[in-house]
Amino acid sequence: MSTFASFLAVAAVAVVVPGPDTFVVMRTSLTEGARAGTWAAAGSAAGNLVWGAASVLGVAALLHTSATAFSALKLLGAAYLVVLGVQAMRAAMRGDALASEAAAARPEASAAAAFRRGVASDLLNVKVGLFWTALMPQFVSADSSALLPPAMVLAMGSMVFAWLTAYAYGAARLSQALRRRRSARAVNGTVGAVFVALGGRLALASH
Repeated sequence: MSTFASFLAVAAVAVVVPGPDTFVVMRTSLTEGARAGTWAAAGSAAGNLVWGAASVLGVAALLHTSATAFSALKLLGAAYLVVLGVQAMRAAMRGDALASEAAAARPEASAAAAFRRGVASDLLNVKVGLFWTALMPQFVSADSSALLPPAMVLAMGSMVFAWLTAYAYGAARLSQALRRRRSARAVNGTVGAVFVALGGRLALASH
């Protein structure tokens, strides 16, 4: 239990640091509402569960040992973030409203798209894989309980979902005060620039 508690403390610090997932959830919630933002948070949590399971199986260690695998995933993730950034900046240039009438009319489609967006954001973030690869050996040893690794993975996924859901509802409340066209331009432009910057930063990350 002491090992698990130590892991939770480290994981909590990692979860609260804003990253690509945070901004994906925030923009989704601002443009499509809290429900869609929550689905994006669920997608990010699902992606984190996949990374955690991969680290338990040793698959994520390939990122640490293979420069080719690292570079391929890094560039895919960077490209995805840049695409999201360009979409947001184009919305700012068009003066699109934050609230999407099309998304409101088709909540099921919006939820599915938001979930896929969250999954892609997390799975294409090479730093999440490296986080798990670096973290797992520090808490799991040969004499550890067989239940410890899955407990760590489930706990991390739950924390990611809870924290990002809080962001989703916070952003949705802000959207009520950002209905004006000028405010929408500012939000979309700022978030778009952040996505592009995160994509550039990821593309330049060293192995």
